[in-house]
Amino acid sequence: MTETFEVRIRGQVFKLKSQASGEYVRELTEYVNEVMGQVAQESYIASSERTAIMAALKIADDFLQHQRSVARQTEVAKEKISGLIARSDQLLNG
Repeated sequence: MTETFEVRIRGQVFKLKSQASGEYVRELTEYVNEVMGQVAQESYIASSERTAIMAALKIADDFLQHQRSVARQTEVAKEKISGLIARSDQLLNG
């Protein structure tokens, strides 16, 4: 069921519609506020628009880095599983 949430990001109020829980929306809001605050502090960007764009790029970078890390870990796990299957087949087949 879609709910409407009112969130505050960098002092501005936004209404969001989401099927996610209120707790999840709160976590997202906190994360975006945190990243935007870091970007604003690190780069001294004056405009809200530029801060938002830089924050979006940082969030996208974090996401893609995480995706790549998960993909690498998945490949390592698949290789290990294949090795275990091959070894168990050897042991079972003598």
